[in-house]
Amino acid sequence: MAATKTRAKAPGRMYRMPWSASDNAMTWLEPTRKCNIVCDACFTTNDPASDKPLVRIEEEIAALKGMRRSDGMFIAGGEPLTHPDIVEIVRLVRAAGYKPVLVTNGVGLTNALLAELKAAGCHGFTFHVDSHQSRPGWKGKTEEELNALRQDFADRVRAAGGMVCGFNVTVFPDALPDMRKVVAWALRNIDRVQSYSMTAVRQVNPAMPFDAYVYGRKLDLGDTAYSSPDLVANLMNDDMFAEVREVLPGFRQTAFLGGTVRPDAKKLAMGSLIGTKKQVFGQLGPKSMELMQSAHHFLRGTYLAFPRPRLNRQGRSAFLLALFDPDVRRALRAYLKAVARNPLTLFRRVYIQSINVEQAFDVLPNGEQDHCDGCPNKSLWNGQLVSACLLDEYRRWGGPAYLVPKAEPGATP
Repeated sequence: MAATKTRAKAPGRMYRMPWSASDNAMTWLEPTRKCNIVCDACFTTNDPASDKPLVRIEEEIAALKGMRRSDGMFIAGGEPLTHPDIVEIVRLVRAAGYKPVLVTNGVGLTNALLAELKAAGCHGFTFHVDSHQSRPGWKGKTEEELNALRQDFADRVRAAGGMVCGFNVTVFPDALPDMRKVVAWALRNIDRVQSYSMTAVRQVNPAMPFDAYVYGRKLDLGDTAYSSPDLVANLMNDDMFAEVREVLPGFRQTAFLGGTVRPDAKKLAMGSLIGTKKQVFGQLGPKSMELMQSAHHFLRGTYLAFPRPRLNRQGRSAFLLALFDPDVRRALRAYLKAVARNPLTLFRRVYIQSINVEQAFDVLPNGEQDHCDGCPNKSLWNGQLVSACLLDEYRRWGGPAYLVPKAEPGATP
């Protein structure tokens, strides 16, 4: 892994999301580390014998609830659908007062299981689909070709009704040009895809200019799940967002999470567009994002995560935010002009769709790791909160690896 030397554009007037370790929109639950496919750069080691019993899962949910206030709970892994009690797990999460959202590759999602999960209280799905997976029947397909699989998942969730449908793509440099095809596909499906994320790949490599240690002990990272014999370039937020702008030229990121080392880093940057299946009118601005997070926290006691699909389908109601938000005022003007040109626009449903770009962690030249400040993916390990991307390191070594720049050849210690 190369050190990150370039700096992206500063967040400017973007809204800094107020999420923290103890008060966050989401929390992460791992009922298993078992998985039924292989994903390049996965941060979890596949463990076929890692299914947790329901009693332990119930204890973890209670412990997380006591440590962290959240609106939603990701049920992840591993592949959560491989757990034999996944329906009951969803029921337990819902009973604890969370919105259960399954982070899944979707391989095991039959229509029968989909109906059971909905009946148990499943709030929705984030499907991990990308071109660097050994997915049966889809290996070697491009991101554009994988849109057919995404369409199948989106159609089935829509047919089941009442659940959120989102997608995540781990973006490798070779797939970056295809991201605009994914954006265009999602835009065509604004009526059934409420959100999607693009996450920059991060891998370790023997040629990286760092040595790794934990508690003073030198590590060999070569056998980790996220190790690669090839040196993969580190994509940045702006690299991925440039592909979004190819499809949506006027679109802006309006809210973000900074880094643990660099507060102005756009570790997770978000934006929400307003439009119909025919036309995009504009987007929510920083003021709207701030108002929604603050109002939800004031009224419900938690920061907002994954609004229900019926709210995403009520895009016209977002125009009320024009009173406070200049971005929404511009969107409202564009909508009114569209209605004036074609009165049939008045009868088309207006939707809201969220686009997230995740930069993942960066290694700075001095070896420091810049992670997401206010990480939504905190989980439980030995009674403490740990970011999901670091769980494997805690399990293997009892703590996170830290990196030290390698000495130059011939340098005096």
